[in-house]
Amino acid sequence: MGPFEAQIISVIFGVGGAVVALGMILRFSLRKRELEARGGESHLESVVDSLREDLNETRTQLTEVQERLDFAERLLTDGRASGGRGPAD
Repeated sequence: MGPFEAQIISVIFGVGGAVVALGMILRFSLRKRELEARGGESHLESVVDSLREDLNETRTQLTEVQERLDFAERLLTDGRASGGRGPAD
């Protein structure tokens, strides 16, 4: 393959890439207009608020699980330090 063929292939791929990028931009802008026409902003805000509440609840549950794990580790460590064999004594 000579330099002329390589240039043609580069141009073809460059134009193809530009067409794909332009299609993605157009699709995004059409989707954005559709959401705005349906009041998408307020709908998205309610979804985000709901997700924030779920995230806060999950964080609370994770904190409780971490505290329980720390407690269980302390019990096991204290049992071994005192010479016992743990809870199954």
